[in-house]
Amino acid sequence: MPRPSKHISPDTLGGRIRAAREEQHLSLAEVAGDQYSTSLISQIERNRVDPSHESLRFLAEQLKLPLEELEMLAKQHREAEVEARQYKSYEELRAEASQLLKSREIQKALCLLQELHFSQIPPMQRWRLAALRGQCYFELRQFLKAQQDFVYALQELPKQESMPADQKYELMLLHLHLAAAYRELEINDALEHYQITLKMMNRDTPFGYVAEAHWGMALIAFTQGYKTRKDDPLREKQLQTALEHAENARFLYRSIGEPLRAAAVTVQIAQIEKELDNQHNPTIRKYLQEILDTWQHVLQEPEPIDSEDQRHQKEQLNIVSVAACSLAGMALEAGNIDEALTYVNCALQAADRSYKVRQADAHIMHGRILEAINLHDLAAEEEFRMATKVLEDTDRLAARSSAHNRLARHLFKKGKTEEGEKELETAHTLVDQVAGRPSSKLAESMA
Repeated sequence: MPRPSKHISPDTLGGRIRAAREEQHLSLAEVAGDQYSTSLISQIERNRVDPSHESLRFLAEQLKLPLEELEMLAKQHREAEVEARQYKSYEELRAEASQLLKSREIQKALCLLQELHFSQIPPMQRWRLAALRGQCYFELRQFLKAQQDFVYALQELPKQESMPADQKYELMLLHLHLAAAYRELEINDALEHYQITLKMMNRDTPFGYVAEAHWGMALIAFTQGYKTRKDDPLREKQLQTALEHAENARFLYRSIGEPLRAAAVTVQIAQIEKELDNQHNPTIRKYLQEILDTWQHVLQEPEPIDSEDQRHQKEQLNIVSVAACSLAGMALEAGNIDEALTYVNCALQAADRSYKVRQADAHIMHGRILEAINLHDLAAEEEFRMATKVLEDTDRLAARSSAHNRLARHLFKKGKTEEGEKELETAHTLVDQVAGRPSSKLAESMA
């Protein structure tokens, strides 16, 4: 029994030729005549061959079709073939870059994607490649470039109802990364994208994604509560919201075997509870001390050779630094200066091999302690200035702005009003650097 022929759309060159032949009840041999083989005519009808101009003229005469129509369909066929080859090429590129990113070979992944001109890429792939390049920048802490790629990716999104399930996870991750980038850049839209992410989630969503969304929302709510006046009733509501999201995140991280992230969230919970209680709480101190005792051993370990082991150690040192800084702050508030200095030295030691934002936090805490000992000691001012210097070449605009604000407050206390005003101006400029950037020009910059 003969196999049914594959359907060829009559809107294509091959489909138009086949339809005309069948309407005229002609066989392949009758159309081919003595000039061409039946195999060639068959392949043209199946869009397997790009016919020459002479072949098109012959077919137009044989089938009494307008040559202009066949030429137009042939041109569309060639363009579709080029796009299909491009799609395959870009899909292979995307798959290779994704695998490199998954293997933590971020610079190699970025090298594949860095020089892309998105206007030359088939529309269905633009957003995925832009989002992937944004992830590379995000992992490298280049938040400004990451934000640009993420925003462009959202502008190029196809209709979600036509999006395959695996791409919907990519879209969820895009919103999650954009929210985190906005949070680092102190842009107000961060909360909106965390909320969008949570609405997209269902019971099949990886717990890691859900945990990240809850943790991000906890950080935003905590920052809002921390900045709200203590006599404002809204403050407690914001801090309770932060606590709820943080506890959800910690539960999820523990359930998927992510002890480092669970520990980081526990430090955040301790900070939230401290603000809620607004007093020295021994239970909170116990949480932080347990975390510090659990991970402090890494301070005595040498730096690993393997890059993945290095990253893991950096995360451990990050936890040590955060916990030690928090304990130093509690000791300072309780008036235990020697104890505060012991903890801050631990934080400085850990931060030196961790992230720059941790180094800045530790220098600020050290500055606060030295300021409490002697306001006019130059060492305190040097610590605050060191925090701004450490962050100077980073995209952590929120942290940079905060560091300049802290230095300004110290300068005002010392009566250095003019210098303090300059630091405040720098802090405001850093925030405006992103907030004032017109998003309408993003598409042009990606072409």
